Amino acid sequence: MFDPVSVAKCDSYSIEDVRPALKEVLDNIGGLEFVKPGMKVGIKANLITALEPGKAGTTHPALLRELSILLTDLGAEVVIGDSPGELYNQAVLDRVYRVCGLTDMVKELSGERKVRLNDDFSISNAVFPEAESIKTFIYTGWLDKVDAIIDFCKLKTHAMMGFSCAVKNMFGTVPGTTKPEYHMRFPEERAFANMMVDLNEYFKPVLYVVDAVDGMEGNGPTMGDKRHVGALLASKRPYALDMACADIIGMGLSDCAILGAAYERGLGPKTVAEVDIVGRVSLSDVKIPDFHRATSHQSITFEGEGIGWKIAAWAVKTVFNARPQVKAAECISCKKCYETCPAKAITMVPYTKKVNGTEKEITIPSIDRSKCIKCFCCQEYCLVGAMKVQENPIGKFIKGLQKS
Repeated sequence: MFDPVSVAKCDSYSIEDVRPALKEVLDNIGGLEFVKPGMKVGIKANLITALEPGKAGTTHPALLRELSILLTDLGAEVVIGDSPGELYNQAVLDRVYRVCGLTDMVKELSGERKVRLNDDFSISNAVFPEAESIKTFIYTGWLDKVDAIIDFCKLKTHAMMGFSCAVKNMFGTVPGTTKPEYHMRFPEERAFANMMVDLNEYFKPVLYVVDAVDGMEGNGPTMGDKRHVGALLASKRPYALDMACADIIGMGLSDCAILGAAYERGLGPKTVAEVDIVGRVSLSDVKIPDFHRATSHQSITFEGEGIGWKIAAWAVKTVFNARPQVKAAECISCKKCYETCPAKAITMVPYTKKVNGTEKEITIPSIDRSKCIKCFCCQEYCLVGAMKVQENPIGKFIKGLQKS
């Protein structure tokens, strides 16, 4: 049986809602029993980029505040950190901390409690021979200096992985500008998913908590739309937890390669029916049946040998596959996609854009489809959401018939 998953309702980020909900979701699984006086606990939040809390793309400061209070009440010292998809240095993180609402929050607590934001930007090397994908890698060195790690993630859509939650959040242990390199090392979806699992198996956080009060749907994981879910979830392991969160937003094993990778390795369940939900709240109490995905992953498989099977598999993948596509009218020519593309598949080309009725010459991204590995880094890090997930029209039409 997999580790139990605790669910609690949390209607808002007010102290009145957060405090009892966080205590409930943790008490259901004895979540802070590991804490000993004097230990240092690292909270690995989701701080993917500088997004205001109301954008629903990062772990909300109200939740991080209350968890820090609970931990320090037990005598622990707390360090909150992450590595966004940018340069991993003080200047970048100071901006991310401030915009994400953590600077003021920590300043408020630090007068009486040992709570701080990570300011150690060292890099460490890992050797992990038991890994499926990533047997050697570099990671953020601040994690070496804590006694225990808590993964406090955000529930949201993700173009490449289907959705981002507990397992995916540990990709933030990789220094920001190294992330594109790892996309190139593991361009195939399942290999990349196994890398996510490897990172969780290497770091082994003692607790996973999900901020699903407000999730992100649509063009996630950074430029989607806020969608109220009204829940907190927690578990001591991430795989059943991710399955439960996937079920809340109408997804399952075939929709997320991470769930599939965990299942194939005997670490995660095949269906949500295998997940032990504890507490007084059920998944059906918080389920969002019309949650808008970033893209729909195809679940049709062809198991066989020979050219016929290969042609069929190729046809299905071609019809249902999604790809990044810029919406030229929304592009601001910031070149973020060009700078972050791990495959170097993007060039900037001239484009005439109308701004307040006046024509302006700018450059916009052009994607070389022969080089594109569909990692969606361009879509993930686009500053204004101009890079979209585009589905093949035939596949989109077929999926529409399947829903009707």
